[in-house]
Amino acid sequence: MSDTATWCAAVFLVCAGVAADGFLAWMFIRDWLAGRADERARRDRWVRGAGKMSTSRSAAAASDSPAPSSHRYGVRACTGLAALAMATAVTAAQPAARQHDHDAPPVSSSTQVVEDGHAGQTSPTTPSEANSAAGSASTSTPVGSAISVQLNLDFTNAYFYRGIRQQDKGLIVQPAARLTTRLVDDAEFKLDGFLATWNSFGPNGGTQTGALFEDWYESDLYAGFTLSHGKLSLTTSYTFLTSPSDAFQTVEELGFTLALDDSEWMKELALKPYVTLAIETGSNGSDNPDLDNGTYLELGVAPGFSLDVANTPVAFTFPASVGLSLSDYYQDATASDDTFGFAQIGAKAAIPLGEPGRFGTWTLNAGASFLFLGDHTEALNNASNTELVGSIGLQWNF
Repeated sequence: MSDTATWCAAVFLVCAGVAADGFLAWMFIRDWLAGRADERARRDRWVRGAGKMSTSRSAAAASDSPAPSSHRYGVRACTGLAALAMATAVTAAQPAARQHDHDAPPVSSSTQVVEDGHAGQTSPTTPSEANSAAGSASTSTPVGSAISVQLNLDFTNAYFYRGIRQQDKGLIVQPAARLTTRLVDDAEFKLDGFLATWNSFGPNGGTQTGALFEDWYESDLYAGFTLSHGKLSLTTSYTFLTSPSDAFQTVEELGFTLALDDSEWMKELALKPYVTLAIETGSNGSDNPDLDNGTYLELGVAPGFSLDVANTPVAFTFPASVGLSLSDYYQDATASDDTFGFAQIGAKAAIPLGEPGRFGTWTLNAGASFLFLGDHTEALNNASNTELVGSIGLQWNF
């Protein structure tokens, strides 16, 4: 295909993706404006005691979720089509980009580092809990760029937060965005700062109505710093976990992640171990807002390897982790704490879409994860102590 035809196809597909995103935003805004009066009336009824709001993340997960309507399925389908159109556009435009970008600085391979995921999400889209709201141990900014941006759009069948069931009905859509900047870069230490958001859309037990808020189960905001020295890194972050649909009350936590990249010594046997410590600091906990704030500990590894498939380098990762309560993190209704929260093992493949160019780096992520739950987390998962979670998504770094 000639360069002109390639660029025409790319422009058409990009326009299609932008139009789909615009249509999705228009539907959200329209339904939000149309449903404002109903939302106020419903909130007033709840305030007057007409019903009881689910106030904890575990209570929201345990409540029955309304059946998704065809309208909401249409919204998610529109999102998926937009992402697919944009991905196809980037792939089609790569040859032309390479022809016209001889003078452009090369994109560092560090932009391909997978940094998706969020605080405590038990999901196959995360290589390990080191890549959480606590920050990625491998977070890095491309050489020659003060700021890097990462966007993610993932689709999954279930969402577990550190072993606590949150959503498991219908299609769950999880968009995220992360802004990282290199603050210090010298021979001994590197310091990165980051600001990010992570969201989850899908059927849930919230009390809000209208397409914009009814399906918006969770919206997290987190920020922090990653200090790196050689192969060792320490990430400190503060996270706000909120629910626009009012499915649970806001949870706040201070998190620390210590990670080691042992690939230089272990080569293909590298485990890339990490440890995460999270301390709930707000007035509500993840298990129940009426119980004590908890302290959470996670130990994990993320071994993996790369393999060329049809001249495309595919990165395979096999994360494994264990979530524990150091103090009051996995409490039941009687305030009894359970030390063991969950164990997880998974597999993930990251497939680059084209080569880095003026449109950044695009990656297709797919994976599955098997969960084994503790006694208290099992009780919150309809008395089932095992769960299989699968996901697929797009990642854009630039």
